[in-house]
Formats: sequence, C-alpha cells, structure tokens
Amino acid sequence: MKDEQKTKKQLVAELVELRQRVAELEKVENRHVQEGELLRIFSTTPIGLFIVQDGKFQFVNDIFRNITGGQPDELIGTDSRNLVLPEDREMVRDNAVKMLKGERNEPYKYRIVVSSGQVRWMLEGIASVNYRGKRAALGHAMDITELEQAKEKLEEAYEQERQLREQLQSEVQLRIEFTRALVHELKTPLTPVLSSSELLYSELREEPWMSIAENIHRGASNLSNRIDELLDLAKVEIGTLKLNCEALDVLPLLQRVGSDMAVVAKAAGQSLVLELPASLPRVWADEERLRQVVLNLLINASKFTQEGGQIKLRAKGQDGSLVVEVKDNGPGIPEEDQGRLFLPYHRQLSDREHLSGLGLGLALCKNIVELHGGDIWVDSEAGKGSTFGFSIPLATVRRKRGGARQEAVT
Repeated sequence: MKDEQKTKKQLVAELVELRQRVAELEKVENRHVQEGELLRIFSTTPIGLFIVQDGKFQFVNDIFRNITGGQPDELIGTDSRNLVLPEDREMVRDNAVKMLKGERNEPYKYRIVVSSGQVRWMLEGIASVNYRGKRAALGHAMDITELEQAKEKLEEAYEQERQLREQLQSEVQLRIEFTRALVHELKTPLTPVLSSSELLYSELREEPWMSIAENIHRGASNLSNRIDELLDLAKVEIGTLKLNCEALDVLPLLQRVGSDMAVVAKAAGQSLVLELPASLPRVWADEERLRQVVLNLLINASKFTQEGGQIKLRAKGQDGSLVVEVKDNGPGIPEEDQGRLFLPYHRQLSDREHLSGLGLGLALCKNIVELHGGDIWVDSEAGKGSTFGFSIPLATVRRKRGGARQEAVT
C-alpha cells in the first residue's frame, strides 16, 4: 500500500538521521555529555524510541510509552520480548539481528500487547548504539495499527468482491448452460415441424387447410427465430459470438432485405420505401450478421407501424462509416423507455399483449453492431414515429473493437 510505503520511507529516513547523530555523539569522550545529548534527541523526535540492553528496556521515550499504554518507567528493566505478541517474537528477533548486522535495511512489522490487553501493530527499525559504556540496541518504532486495520478491511472487501464475482460468473455460466440445453431440446422436435409444415403448405391448394398449414409454418418459424436469438445472446455473454468479416458491398444486401420485407409490409397494409443511393462504399462486416441487424430493425418497424403507415430504409457513407437508418411513422417511444430498448428482455408493458418475441432482437443488434466496431441509436418522440440507426466502419478503415486504434485493410 502507498501509505505503508510512505511510512517505511519516513521511518528509514528517521533511522538514517538518528544513526548519524548517534555516531557523532559516540565521538564525544565525555559519557555524561553523550547520554544527556542522546536523551535530548529522544525527547524531541516524533517517533517512538527505546533502548534495549541485554534484552531489557533501559530507556523509552514518552511517545513509545504512550503507544504501549504503560506508566512512567513501567517498562524499564523488563524483558523487551514480553511486549511482543508470542507468535511474532522469533520473527522480531531474527529481523532485529539482521538490521544490527547490516543485512537488512527495511523496517519490519510486528504486533505488541499493550497494558489494556489490546493488540497493536508496530513498524520498527533497530540500530546499534553505545549506551552507558556498553553496546545496546536503539529501537525506532511507529504505531501503524490504523493503517493495518484499514488494510485488513480493504482485503476483506476485495475477498468479498472476489467471492461475489465468482458466484456471479458461476450463475451466468449455469444460465448459459441451461440456455444451450433449452435450445437443443426445443430445436430437436421443432426441425421436423418446420420441414413438414413447409411441405404441407406447398402441397395444399384448398382452404382452410392451406391457411392452417401456413399458420403452423409461420408459428414454427417464429419459434425457431426466438430460439436462435436465445442462443446468440448466450454466445455474446460468454464472448463466443464470432464474426466472419470481409470487405462487403452492402448495397445488394440492403436491396434484398428491403425486397423481402416489402412483401411483409404490404401484407400488413404498410409501404416500405428504399431510399438508397446508386452506390455505397464497402464496409468491413459479416454479411449474415449485418443482414440480421437490418432485418430485425425492419421487422420491429413493421410491428409498431399501423396499417396505412410507411417505413423507410436509407443508407449513406459518412465520416469513415456506413450509416443505415430505419424510419417509421408509428406511435413513437417515450424518452424514459429509450434507454432500456437495447437491454435483453425489455419490452413496454403495453406491447406484451400483442407482440411476439422475448425482447432480445435489439439487444442482439447492439451487440452485433458493437462487435463490428460501430454504434447503434434511436431517435424517437411519442406520437411522431421512430428512427433506429447504426454505423459500422468502412472497409478502408477497419477499427478494432474497443479502442481508437485503426489499421488499413489490405
């Protein structure tokens, strides 16, 4: 931690200065002058100081005594090890010996038991001095209890966060596995229903059997699409939805999707207008995924457009990107709902009674567009229709996902 490093640097600096002053004093021949000056230094330093000689405290300054909670002279003559928590005594002895031998420069941490029985953390350094004619150990200590307690709380918070993250990842993985199993269980019996209903519809010529077969096939197709959306969303969540991008002429794709949707719009009593230029710049895109996005936006526009309404599909090159927009003159979307449109399973309550789907389409569109390095948005006002748009990079400037780094396409 930065605070702890600062504390260690502070203590090391104090030790260096103290050693220099002690070394200067040891050159003074008068022992009384030495001890008097030494005690004066001890009383003015902001750090807890003590002298241990033959394993016993010979001197402690007021700061060190306040840390330990003892009375004046209570520690004098007592074994210095008694103050140290038993579990830390061997470690303290080893580090103190290394510092006295010059084998260690960094202060060391240990715990003491104060007179109240409370355990406190100390950061300590040791230097060799001459005290009353004999070698002694000069201890230089700081109380870092609050720092250690804050560190412990931070580590506990990190551990809780790690456990919660692992739990969330486990739950996400379980949901993804459930989704995969569900997709498999639904797709397996659905496949023969799709193929059989399609064959039945193509062979029948009489009503109402032809309409019944058509309804069966349409319902099975819608269910198959919803299952595919579930699987795609699961792939997005675990990062396995991959794109097969290439330099793509997008104009034919937009024309084909528009032509297919024009039939759907006409059946609903709507009109689909293609406002496309004669040519468009190539994009760096996955053709099938791009088709999925455009088709989804057009289907949504058709769902929300009344009979007699109009839908427009338009596109243009702009600032190194292709911009595609789908505009309708439906009821529009309230501003408070617009921020949730691209979230999975979101749907306005008023829509759930008459619209199919799980609300996954726009969430998938957003993920697919962002995997292309693009953006998606909505511009809408209640009562005035909606415009959904997206942009993806042109083939001449391929942007890597998630950053501003760009590279030319070869």
